[in-house]
Amino acid sequence: MTRPRYFQITYGFNKTRHIFIQPDSHMTEADAWYYACLHSGIGLSYGDNHDQQNFDALRSHAQEFGLIQVSWEELP
Repeated sequence: MTRPRYFQITYGFNKTRHIFIQPDSHMTEADAWYYACLHSGIGLSYGDNHDQQNFDALRSHAQEFGLIQVSWEELP
């Protein structure tokens, strides 16, 4: 049986630091930005394609709405 994995995602939005826990099988920088957009309430359109060009568009969109400093780490 596979042990569940949990990731702490931290981001800045509206001059406030936000932290939440996201369960997932893996995490990338693009995934963290995607989850931070959802958590903050920023509307987005992000398909199944996780290539660099799509990630750059996602990050640019998020930053236009004030989402900054997204980081993540896996919890023990």
